[in-house]
Amino acid sequence: MNLNFLTMKNPYKLLKKFYKQHSHNKVVGALAGFGRAMNRLHENRNHDIHSNGEVMVLKKLANANPKCIIDAGANIGEYTIAASQLCTTNIHAFEPIESTFHILKENLKGCQTDKIVTVKKGLSSETKKQDFNIYPAHAHASAYHIKGVDYGIENKETVELIAGDEYVKENNIPFVDMLKIDVEGSEMDVLLGFKSCLENKKISLVQFEYGYINITTKVLLSDYYDFFEDLGYEVGKIYPKFVDFRKYSFKHEDFIGPNYIAIDKGKKDLKNLLKK
Repeated sequence: MNLNFLTMKNPYKLLKKFYKQHSHNKVVGALAGFGRAMNRLHENRNHDIHSNGEVMVLKKLANANPKCIIDAGANIGEYTIAASQLCTTNIHAFEPIESTFHILKENLKGCQTDKIVTVKKGLSSETKKQDFNIYPAHAHASAYHIKGVDYGIENKETVELIAGDEYVKENNIPFVDMLKIDVEGSEMDVLLGFKSCLENKKISLVQFEYGYINITTKVLLSDYYDFFEDLGYEVGKIYPKFVDFRKYSFKHEDFIGPNYIAIDKGKKDLKNLLKK
């Protein structure tokens, strides 16, 4: 191999040519694997709420004195507990799966339970009943058969779902400061159920998951950008210490995830707080 490219004006082009010519070389393959791993780290493929920026968002939201948080897909309560500790607010925690809901209730016993409403339902685009696939260890319960994972469906359960607009109306909720959505592929369905609230700017912030499950659902990141842009919201990706509000680019369609924020464009002070 000729290393004279190190002294050339554009070594990148020669390096790129070398990689193309030796793409199946073991060393190049190892470097490619390392590059993919570093990219996942850089793009924050991390589902630990304490280190991936989710708790950071809650801490910054606390400065705005939020009155209401909706946790769509509360699972066993990790996010709900963090929100109750950081924000003096009412939290509505939705979990439709029977066994997971009981664990959620048990885990919340040490919290200020008068501020937490647990709802044994899921949120969706309409009020209905639907069969959900149950995956191992409470990690996943989804309306979708998730492709490409190394575990299978353990059980099925029929769950109750409610449209967000209907729930907000029934419970006289005037405003939602944060709508957090983690529903294993049904994020867009939940958003459609809150369409009226979003159109009328009755929700400040929406946190939603985007990742490998979107390969199954065929809802792309570009679809979320289009959805929120039409409603007057701006989208950004959550990183450990800040939210990167940026225009959509095809290079972001990487299925790495994990979480994005959509903010009402009128909430400039809150946006600036999240950007820092």
